[in-house]
Amino acid sequence: MGERDWISRYFAPLASSPGAEALRDDVAELSMPEGPVIATVDALVEGVHFFPDDPLETVARKLVRANVSDIIAKGARPLEALLTLGWPGDRPEEDLARFAVAFGDELASWGIRLIGGDTTASPHGLFLSLTLTGQCGPGGAIRRSGVKESDLLWVTGEIGAACLGYRALQSGRVDDPYVASYREPQLAPLAITGLLRDCATGSMDVSDGLLGDARMLAEASGLSVAVDLGAVPYAGIVSRLEERLALASWGDDYQVLFAAPESATPRILDYAEARAMKVTRIGSFASGAGLAAFMDGARVNLPETLGFEHG
Repeated sequence: MGERDWISRYFAPLASSPGAEALRDDVAELSMPEGPVIATVDALVEGVHFFPDDPLETVARKLVRANVSDIIAKGARPLEALLTLGWPGDRPEEDLARFAVAFGDELASWGIRLIGGDTTASPHGLFLSLTLTGQCGPGGAIRRSGVKESDLLWVTGEIGAACLGYRALQSGRVDDPYVASYREPQLAPLAITGLLRDCATGSMDVSDGLLGDARMLAEASGLSVAVDLGAVPYAGIVSRLEERLALASWGDDYQVLFAAPESATPRILDYAEARAMKVTRIGSFASGAGLAAFMDGARVNLPETLGFEHG
């Protein structure tokens, strides 16, 4: 089956936006709702971001969620998507069909409409990239650079589940419950956007490691940050300091890391409790530069690498 047949059979039915023109043209018209529109793009590469034998359904969901996490961390709601698909010739069409169904279901679960993209053959494994737009609130995107001195640092969900799942797959423990967290990251609910718009001064998603991302958030605002490793909500039972550091430096959590003034703490806790949303205070910002980590009140020597570095 040729590229045009792939598009018409598997992806045109997903392109419900009028501006997509049923994927019959080279361009699409973006929806322009009231309020600023932002865009992000993330790619997944076979052997780097997922195992070659991972189910295609989980790859589809991870692709969408890796992009959604960027959008919702800005206090925005996802809107429209462009898909780039590099498909290996040795993968059967049945795999493509399974991918398309899961991809469409995941888009629909977030209210995202597919409006276009590109498909091509790939000689070196499966390659996928998604460009996603999002609608901000009246105040625009919540940038990393808005954090203020004395703001508190918060994180949603749990940290380290993806790392535990990756270790399990490497060890052949495919039935380990954390494998699902690596293949299909559990994001903060869409309702987090309301909390961020109301309270956050700066925000980002945790994709490259909690500690490294906390440092980036502080650097963008010209501040230093202190993280309490004992307060971090780890997945599983974690006691040893070395394991806390490892999980906080690994990445692929796709949770939301945000700053807010101390005065917003009651609103944050009330909002989270009302929506059964897990939000944890894990640190604070101050003048200066750099990252410090503490455990039981004592400063911790940090490893040289604090997160995933893009080569």
